[in-house]
Amino acid sequence: MATPQPIDDRSDEAFPQAAAAVMTELTTALTAVVEACEGVPGARPIDISRGLGIDMKLAWKASHLVNAASPFDAVRHIPGAAGVRILLEAAAARGCPNDVVERADHAFEAVRSFISRRAGSRRAFESMVAGIEGARDRRLEQEHRRLLFDGASSVWGMRADLLYRFDVLFPSSISGLLDCVTVRSMVGARRLRGGVVLPFPRPRIIDDRGQETRIVLDEPLDPAVKAGELPLLGDFCEGPVPPFKLRRIGDAAIHEAAAAEAADVMPFTVTTGEVLRAVQPTRVTEDTHGIFQLMRLRMPAERAIFDVLVHDDLLEPGVEPDVYLSSDLHGTAQGVGDVRRVRMPVSIRCESLPTDSATEVEGFGRLDGLVDRAMVIAGARLEHFRWFRIDLAYPPITSTIAFECEQPSG
Repeated sequence: MATPQPIDDRSDEAFPQAAAAVMTELTTALTAVVEACEGVPGARPIDISRGLGIDMKLAWKASHLVNAASPFDAVRHIPGAAGVRILLEAAAARGCPNDVVERADHAFEAVRSFISRRAGSRRAFESMVAGIEGARDRRLEQEHRRLLFDGASSVWGMRADLLYRFDVLFPSSISGLLDCVTVRSMVGARRLRGGVVLPFPRPRIIDDRGQETRIVLDEPLDPAVKAGELPLLGDFCEGPVPPFKLRRIGDAAIHEAAAAEAADVMPFTVTTGEVLRAVQPTRVTEDTHGIFQLMRLRMPAERAIFDVLVHDDLLEPGVEPDVYLSSDLHGTAQGVGDVRRVRMPVSIRCESLPTDSATEVEGFGRLDGLVDRAMVIAGARLEHFRWFRIDLAYPPITSTIAFECEQPSG
């Protein structure tokens, strides 16, 4: 009987297949470790940190590996040798069987060996993996999404040129919590036939377990907006914007434009602005592991842009966000774990923008006024923020853009 090929001896395989194999073995082995440990209730960073008694930063890396939807999702989060030793020793002390620990140890060593032989360094390995992802035929992928957009526009009877969102996150005046200025816009929106009800997405605050928080205080950016009204920003609205009425559904509320007899004669742009107070803790807690912003896509659009500005005080040094598209077809993508679990195989990129030049969005207009207003509310200067932009052509519906960014641990 032939001797099985060792996991770290794949010199006869092409790099993409070999890299995928060692990373798959690593994520599978580490998942088995977490599931076999006593006192670890789940795969969130806070579950692993408390359950194993390890540092939150190491638990964050382990969680990304366990929750990876594809072999390369967590390449940037592979722990170093010292971290692996701490992690596996803690798992053994929590009742993880020796064979499970040994499999994970071998998997980590296989990845380190593979990186050394085939890439030379971690940084080079990350670049090579990024090249694999970029090798997909994005033109064909985008064409499929364009066809989906055309079909969805016809089926749902509505469309928009651009879905735009602008979030500014900063420490709250309430100690230990953070606030958010959020602007949401449907640019060039239009109902293509009569009988179509048009909803406008409102902010929802959801913790790691998928529970919606209703104690968040919200206030319109425009003080002239009355209670119960859609918090419109008149300066950023155009065309014949229909009236959006408040409709309550149990404890929840939604603003929607009632169905008209015929299609909208002209497209319009509707933009809202709000300040959400005490949105979430500035440090990792039991039900909030970090910054986790979701842009839910519910209207066929040619393009979606999501700008997120995060104050330096909310970020660990050197941390870069994770960005991906999550499917809503499963109906359970609420908590962090569920959203990660149903990642879609869609190329999506997050760009870090210099704050002194990121003042315009094609199709929406200049952002100077919004930025200035947000800085006054935050009591900070723009240079104290990092600006991230996610830009996706023909975003599929229904889906969600997820933006995750690590916060300091408590």
